[in-house]
Amino acid sequence: MKILLNGKNLDYTLDTEETVGEVLGSVESECEKAGMTVTSVRVDGHTIDAAALDALFRKSPDEVTSIELETLNGESIIKALQDLGKRFTDMIPVIEDIPVLLQTGKDLTVMETIHTFSVDIEQFYRLLPLFPLTGMDATTITAGSVPLGNYPGELAPLLSQLLDALKQRDTVLVGDIAEYELAPRLSELGLALQDLS
Repeated sequence: MKILLNGKNLDYTLDTEETVGEVLGSVESECEKAGMTVTSVRVDGHTIDAAALDALFRKSPDEVTSIELETLNGESIIKALQDLGKRFTDMIPVIEDIPVLLQTGKDLTVMETIHTFSVDIEQFYRLLPLFPLTGMDATTITAGSVPLGNYPGELAPLLSQLLDALKQRDTVLVGDIAEYELAPRLSELGLALQDLS
């Protein structure tokens, strides 16, 4: 069985491991000692989602040709969060222009903006639980007056309200949410993420 870690061949020799789960447990333990966490698993060219892990763990190593693991460490998490912060900051003018875009018939631009924002927010939500690997505490770092760890609770309701207002074609409410609620919070979050070091 060939094991790749972040695209590089891992020199791994089976000892007493009888299942793929035992092999992955051993590799993950070494990754944790090195300050890394496994973020994705591919087996024989197929990405394995959480629902398929139990079946994979029970397999014999002889049943698998290759395992590819991707990891993140504290430095790469900080870099990813800084990049997100820049994207959030760059997105603010467009979010503030959402009411004008709607009034001028540019609904597609609005939907693309919201989709991009949603994808970036999902990435932020995925990275936040990994924050301890950075050596920092998400409860002591604030964006505005809100700890980073609490920011999902700040943004999720606003995004939901914005989508509801868009469905109702209430451009006044859309404008109020975008300009006075979402943009300021996004600005605070973007700056806080860019300042991480």
